[in-house]
This record gives sequence, structure tokens and C-alpha cells, in this order.
Amino acid sequence: MGRQIMNVQIESFIDEFNRIVYHPILNREIGKPILDESTLFFLLLPKLNGEEWTSSTNTAAIAVGAVYAAFDAHDKVDVENVTSTSQQLSVLSGDYLSGVYYQLLASLPNFEFIHVLSKAIGEINEVKTEFHTNLEMNTSDSLDTIRSIQAECVIQFLHTFGFAQYIPLAAAGLPLMSLVADRNGGSQELKNTSVRWTLHSDDSTEALKKLRMEMEAAISGASFLTADLVEKTREMTMPLLGKTI
Repeated sequence: MGRQIMNVQIESFIDEFNRIVYHPILNREIGKPILDESTLFFLLLPKLNGEEWTSSTNTAAIAVGAVYAAFDAHDKVDVENVTSTSQQLSVLSGDYLSGVYYQLLASLPNFEFIHVLSKAIGEINEVKTEFHTNLEMNTSDSLDTIRSIQAECVIQFLHTFGFAQYIPLAAAGLPLMSLVADRNGGSQELKNTSVRWTLHSDDSTEALKKLRMEMEAAISGASFLTADLVEKTREMTMPLLGKTI
């Protein structure tokens, strides 16, 4: 698939997502919900690679996008300043998006996906709390937590809809890009959610080394990807892999 067609498919999905989650007041006051670029890429990777992509698959993908947008809205809430208008609107936005993805899930006949996604959402909420309250986590536990928060819903989507071969790419790529963005202060080059990982420098370095190895192996093993997608995946991750950490 050529780059132009790839970009058209991504933009088409974003347009449909924005149409479905649109709320006139929230959009006017705080803007459109955020779809993280890396999350969107790995979520749509099978579609971009020419896999069968039905209307149900697309609805499920939009629901996953709404999940992450809801997480992002809630993560922006400052509990010490929650009474401000902007903070209250962030809470409302997250709650509204939560309602959207439950509505989308209810429209699907795939009860397995409804179950695994709902379970993943509950587990992510739990591990977020654990991550920010447990200061004794080792590198392995921290990495598992970050991977869960950044990638678990995408992983469950890929598994449920028969795209399991794409899971290693998402499971390595999403936490890798999130950690690098966090270390770079959430740069515009690496747009990410407002979650801050606050890892000790040594733990962050160790986690990044492990993820680099995973990402390298995942790309090397992705012989099923088109040449354009291999190149795009390398462009997104290899500059990260090539930097001194």
C-alpha cells in the first residue's frame, strides 16, 4: 500500500471517529478528543496491511480509540484543582467518551470482545493506581504496568479479531514510544497521553533497552507486512532505537 493511500485510510478513520464522538459543547470548550498517533497506527495496522476489515471490526476499533481518548481526558484532571471549569470539562469529556465506547460495544454482536475489553479497562484502572502509589516497583513490574496501560486494549482488539501476528509490534512499540516521549518531556515529535511515568533514571534506561530489543525482534519477524508498512514502522521506532539512552 502506497503512503498516500495509507494516509487517506488513517484520515478517513479519524474523520469517522470524530463524527461518532462529537459533542458540540465539549468540542467547543476543550477541543476534539485526542487520538494518539502511535496508538492509532498500531490499532489500524492490520487494515493498512490489507487484512479483512469489516464494519464490525471498524466499530470495535473506534470503541478502542474512544477508550484511550477517555483515559487521556481523565489523566489530565488535577485532583487538587478539580473545581476549575476546565478540569470539570475534562472529567465530563472522559465520562462522555466512556459512554460512547460502551454504546459502541453494545452495538457489536461480539460478546467475547465486549468481555475482554471491559476486563482490560478495569485492569488498566487498577494498575494505574498501583503504579502511582507503589514506589517499590522493580523495572520488570514497571514495564509490565506501562505496557498494560499503553497497549492492552489494542492487544485485546488484535487478538479477538484474528490479528495476533501484529501483537508483538504493538506490545513493544506502544510502551517504547510512550517512555521515550516521557523522557523527552512529551515532545511534539512524539505526541502522547498526559500520563507521566516518573521512573527512576536507571529503571527507565533498563526498560527502554528491553523494549528496544523487543521492537527490533518484532520488526525483523514481521515478514507479513508490506514494504511500505515496514518502512513506516521503522521510521516511527528506529530513530528511537538509534538514540543513545
